[in-house]
Amino acid sequence: MTGTMHVADHQGDTTHTWDTADPTTVREIEEIFREAQATGRLVYRQTRDGTGEQVRLATWNPEEHTELFVAPRLAGG
Repeated sequence: MTGTMHVADHQGDTTHTWDTADPTTVREIEEIFREAQATGRLVYRQTRDGTGEQVRLATWNPEEHTELFVAPRLAGG
């Protein structure tokens, strides 16, 4: 099973993919996940009803959460 992680940052939107049959690609996504969390960015997945739900590395299931979005933490002013 394959999945996609879209990362929004100062470079625009970068897409990363993984294949659950390839542990190397899953580890690469885990590293992007760790980096995102360490810098305060948020990771979301789209739920079945079309809403977003925050995902943490500890709860991420690469076979179930196959479409992820990484967004910067925004602060209002």
